[in-house]
Amino acid sequence: MAEDLEYLRGKITELSGNLQNTDFILHGTVRKHYMKCGHKGCRCQRDPPELHGPYYDWTRRVDGKTKTVRLTEDQAKIIEQ
Repeated sequence: MAEDLEYLRGKITELSGNLQNTDFILHGTVRKHYMKCGHKGCRCQRDPPELHGPYYDWTRRVDGKTKTVRLTEDQAKIIEQ
């Protein structure tokens, strides 16, 4: 029992140190995707299609609702770190 307690205290100390080295934490998911547009004759309408993109979306829950924001590639890289 005492050994378990000491182990847990050590783990808490270790994790606290890891948190101090964290710049920031953002909840949610970053998704990279490609899409088709609605313009006839566009390259994305061919077979096989050449889709537009990549696009990056950050999706998360805020006050019980799903919020999605379009990101630049640089912003997506920062958030994914």
